[in-house]
Amino acid sequence: MWDAINPKNNGELISLDMIFIDEKGNLMHAIVRKSHVHRFKHKLIEGALFTIKNFKVVESCGGYRPVESSLKIIFFASTAIKKLSEDIGDIPINGFQFIKPDMIESRVHNNTILSDVVGCLYGVGDMESAGSKWKKRDIQIVTDYSAKSKITLWEEFGEQFAPYLYKKDSGPYIVIVTSTTVKEFRGEVSFSTTSASKVYVNLDIDYIRSLMQKFSTMSAGVQIIESSNVNTIPIEEEMFFNRMDIKELLESDWSPKIQEYVVTVRGKITGIRDYFGWYYISCNVCSKKIKPADGVYRCHQCNKDCKFPLVKYKIHIKVKDKTGDTTVVLFNDVAEKLLDTSAHKLFNKLPLSNNNDVPAQIESLCGKDFVYKLKLNKFNLVEGFENFTVSKLWIPDEDLEVQYKLRKEETGKNLLEDESEPKDQGNKGLFNEMASAIVVVDSLEDPEEELRAIDGAKSRKRRNLIVDDDESTDEDTNKCKK
Repeated sequence: MWDAINPKNNGELISLDMIFIDEKGNLMHAIVRKSHVHRFKHKLIEGALFTIKNFKVVESCGGYRPVESSLKIIFFASTAIKKLSEDIGDIPINGFQFIKPDMIESRVHNNTILSDVVGCLYGVGDMESAGSKWKKRDIQIVTDYSAKSKITLWEEFGEQFAPYLYKKDSGPYIVIVTSTTVKEFRGEVSFSTTSASKVYVNLDIDYIRSLMQKFSTMSAGVQIIESSNVNTIPIEEEMFFNRMDIKELLESDWSPKIQEYVVTVRGKITGIRDYFGWYYISCNVCSKKIKPADGVYRCHQCNKDCKFPLVKYKIHIKVKDKTGDTTVVLFNDVAEKLLDTSAHKLFNKLPLSNNNDVPAQIESLCGKDFVYKLKLNKFNLVEGFENFTVSKLWIPDEDLEVQYKLRKEETGKNLLEDESEPKDQGNKGLFNEMASAIVVVDSLEDPEEELRAIDGAKSRKRRNLIVDDDESTDEDTNKCKK
């Protein structure tokens, strides 16, 4: 039972709504109009048994229907209700209509019928502000059909899901969220609560107990989802963090002890390398690359067949600046934001015989200038391969570029005049490469790690152990050695 409100009119009450269930498990939506709410609200109790007489049955029409039924009940002023003893009749307390995989496409951005979803809790995010009035929390679940889905819990639903309640060493936690809307953004389907939603965790019913048993051997624990709208450092600093030109990047010597490192590079796209294609097929749970065998996609990471493989971007682009050229890779997250469309949609637009051809939308990137945040891994740092992974990119801001160059020149001048050991310049990445030893402590990434950047004839290193929560590395395409 819930209040149906109009959020566009200061939360004005529209009706008192509820879902009834009978002894056969049939579900029906019922409403008490605003003018009659005062007659019934104190008499109706969620979870209690009633007989109801003298009501109207009408065709269920319009949007936001909480159950898939052709009919609904409307209370009259003269409707009679009588509470019954709980031991009368064998009527279940709960009833659900869980969305099935073949229903999802028809309900995306279609709010005619709301959807009940169920799955094992995989991740929990922080409460975030959405606009000036609303708050939300995102969680992730793995469904019974092995799809990973995001659910946005608005307001009080999110408040009930504090991460400390769901520890890694306990669980699994089987989550039910009822009456959600279904949305798609850049190829990923997500669900969102409404005023009709209810949230259950490990509900004591047979189906949920069977899911708990199933996921008890599969669950790797609840993860913390990084906030989607919080930037760690200001963009004016992030765009120049460990800035290098391409020549510096290719000629730097890197210690084998460094596992991962982040730099920024500015360059113009001169071409798209189509040797490796522009997309890959991934598992919908772990996002690892999968290949078909006898028409079946098998994920060796999850050790099971993938029924719903995803098409994701993996675009190799040639980048050049005045010092040299190299190849960088745009994976799905970055490419979708840049192209403003999903790889799935581009893939479906191409003829089946030519789906390896680079689409015109991707070719249109040639000639454009960007600043790239590169996530270097062991293939780049230790084995000397190019194909650097782009974790973020920006359109250059010429005013900021000029300010950066002036600060860098000023820093270099001051260090030459100062005979003492130079200090680091904070998080702006403005380090003098003539220094004999510069200690970099990046409090934004790992305050307990202190790593040295040691200068030498062939070594211009700015070392730090930085692990970004981005997609898989491009292991299959690290073929171009320096």
